[in-house]
Amino acid sequence: MKKIRCILFCLLPVIITIVLQILTSIPVCGITVIAAVLKNYHRKMPLSEALNDLLSLWSSSSFIIGVSMIYAIAALVLFGFWYRKKIAADQELVPVKYAFNIQIVSSLFLLAVGLQYVVQYLMSFIGALRPDWMQAYADLSDSAGFGSMSPLMLLYSCIIAPVSEELIFRGVTLGYAKKSLSAAAAVCLQAVLFGVFHMNIIQGIYAAFLGLFLGYICEAGGTIAVSMLFHAFFNLCGSLFNPYMYYHMEQPFFFMLWLTVGVLLTYAGIFLFQSGTEMRDERD
Repeated sequence: MKKIRCILFCLLPVIITIVLQILTSIPVCGITVIAAVLKNYHRKMPLSEALNDLLSLWSSSSFIIGVSMIYAIAALVLFGFWYRKKIAADQELVPVKYAFNIQIVSSLFLLAVGLQYVVQYLMSFIGALRPDWMQAYADLSDSAGFGSMSPLMLLYSCIIAPVSEELIFRGVTLGYAKKSLSAAAAVCLQAVLFGVFHMNIIQGIYAAFLGLFLGYICEAGGTIAVSMLFHAFFNLCGSLFNPYMYYHMEQPFFFMLWLTVGVLLTYAGIFLFQSGTEMRDERD
């Protein structure tokens, strides 16, 4: 029963993040409603036109990204405090100032590029089986502004989101899971919850897949700072380099070629990461 209670407690961070998203969205939406009412009052706009403007604002990518940033910063503060007080003292094995060397940083970037290929092929395979899932994901990405290269989007996806999500899942969730499960089982549990958190089938599947690597990196690296950097690299590659990466999924030869490239880069990144952590630990 104690183990079951501990596992159920691991669900708490996900529940809190969902509630936090709602709590941050309500006041922001309320402020925009007040602004729309004042605008309608001064300009004598028809109610239907004011309502359309309001709905257009709520569905715009800049508004969605802005609300996401507010939520992510709130989550960063909350879970950062939680992790520091309840988890870090017992489970942070390597001080941040000693966590990195050139080999580790290079391996994380190499792994991020390799996994971008692997994830793209995974998503394409799922999309071939369920085109409706892929279309729903594409519509969500467009409305959220994930395809834009705005500075606000880059700040959110490459800095704020990686830090807050790592604190939630590889920090608090994984930390509590390891108290009742083996390290491997704890990594799998937090990966599944990381996928569920995204609340979209396509995004959830690849997030869970990515979560396995993030959990492994956090455990093997001895500090959450390592998984934060890898998460930031992965999002950076997806935001800036993805349009220039070759896939050629419609041609069998190039399909296998670039899939092989992705798998080899992933393997090379893991191998280099393991040797880099061993070298770091030997020096310490």
